[in-house]
Amino acid sequence: MSILSIESISLDDDGSVYVTAVVEDAVETYAPTFYDPAEYGPGLCEASFTFEEEQTFPDNDEELIKLLEELDLEWNLVDNSDYYLD
Repeated sequence: MSILSIESISLDDDGSVYVTAVVEDAVETYAPTFYDPAEYGPGLCEASFTFEEEQTFPDNDEELIKLLEELDLEWNLVDNSDYYLD
């Protein structure tokens, strides 16, 4: 899945990194029909991984997105069903 933007990132002292990002094709926007396949759109997802001390952490979002895509993380959809825009 392609990462469209990074929403938040946090690092623990043990090297665990937690990322929340908008990921392409994460949410089914239209259910499949007899004639058409399902359609997917971007969604807010989260993932985590362990960062080794000898690695250098990316300086900007573009490099961070490249690193995350190379890691091929398992993105989990964030339940934001109770979020309302006023």
